[in-house]
Amino acid sequence: MIDSKIITGLANTNCPLCGLESDQILAHELRRGEGKVLYCTDCDYGFLATNSIIDTKAYYDSEYRKEYSHTSKASATSPSEMFEIYSRFQGNRLSFIKPVLTPNSKVLEVGAGAGQFLTHIKSDVKTSHAIELDKECCTFLENKIGIEADSEFLENSRFADEKYDVVCAFQVMEHVEDPIAFLKSLKKVTRPNGEIFIEVPNLRDALLSVWDVPSHRKFFYHSAHLHYFTENILKKIAQNVGFNIENIEINYTQDYNLLNHLHWIMNDGPQDNCMVGMSNVHLNGIDDEIPDWLSEELKLLNGKYIDRLIANKQTSNILVKLKND
Repeated sequence: MIDSKIITGLANTNCPLCGLESDQILAHELRRGEGKVLYCTDCDYGFLATNSIIDTKAYYDSEYRKEYSHTSKASATSPSEMFEIYSRFQGNRLSFIKPVLTPNSKVLEVGAGAGQFLTHIKSDVKTSHAIELDKECCTFLENKIGIEADSEFLENSRFADEKYDVVCAFQVMEHVEDPIAFLKSLKKVTRPNGEIFIEVPNLRDALLSVWDVPSHRKFFYHSAHLHYFTENILKKIAQNVGFNIENIEINYTQDYNLLNHLHWIMNDGPQDNCMVGMSNVHLNGIDDEIPDWLSEELKLLNGKYIDRLIANKQTSNILVKLKND
């Protein structure tokens, strides 16, 4: 059973969700920084043993985008660069969320980045608001995308007393100190019968759980992710916050294509950046006939591969849909 109050300070070997001691190590090397990731068998969940981020708000306002970007190496990323790259790759999210939107919908995204998702729906809904701790991104959202944004935590923001039809948080909950309190804050601003969409990295990612690529283990686990979720723990957290099991929908989505996985498997390392691995599979050559034929064959195989990962629950992400009854 998950404690209703998280254990702050992350005791070295105690699960921050249930408090039980764990001695199972998932990783002892991180992509950035030092530390280890432990696994709680009771929660079916991984956690960073020591949180080195002292001031969360300050870190995500100034440091995070300098350390983590679309490239495989540490490098700074500007809001315009984030938008240009990641706005191309929102198809999975849109396929789940667009069907629930109406022209009267009021939408909030928490951790909106540079607006790479919201830009696709802002003309389809009545209102779209954003929470983003990075002040530069907030300025970009308001001045370039035309979306009202706030750089405070949701509970301290000017949107704290609003009610929304749809609330989204993509690749955010793994960063927060207290996932239970975070989900409670999302539920609080969601209207009755409104819906919450949360996307997190999947602890059962195929590059770990199927292929066991040595360097991907160090790449996957890093200092900015405090939590590593599975379907089991996500359901427990949602139920702890007050969602009925029938209102919890778990979906599996895959960001990266077959060529990206083959690159990891064959080279034991990442591609230089995310764009090829997240794009449609296509090969170029000086004679189009064979490259075009092979590209089509690979597209078919890529589709089958992703379908298999979804069926096996070993995709890169888990997307949770919650109905607020």
